[in-house]
Amino acid sequence: MKGSFRSKGPELLVDLAQHVAASLVELAKLDQAHSEQVGWEIAERMASHWGGQNVYFPMGLTQRISERDQLIYQEFTGTNHAELARKYGVSLQWIYKIVKTVREREIAMSNRKTLQ
Repeated sequence: MKGSFRSKGPELLVDLAQHVAASLVELAKLDQAHSEQVGWEIAERMASHWGGQNVYFPMGLTQRISERDQLIYQEFTGTNHAELARKYGVSLQWIYKIVKTVREREIAMSNRKTLQ
């Protein structure tokens, strides 16, 4: 696939088109030719829309941390703080903070649902 994209544009756009095409083949089961066509179309649209700008792509760490925190809360039994700290590679104090924060968030969400 790299060869077919290589001459079509700057490295970032080529990389974007390749990733989109690979995702379409893998996830949407689109054939290679169509996935490359769509991948390049998306890259061109992004260049047209954001061209000349500095664009920052976050790594999504907040979402990953949130998922991890939710898992910790779900696994929390009330007495396994140390076990969870070892399992997730965080401090004991951090486990206490996570449990408290997730509990407060769940109570707040529950209260909002009750008010609706």
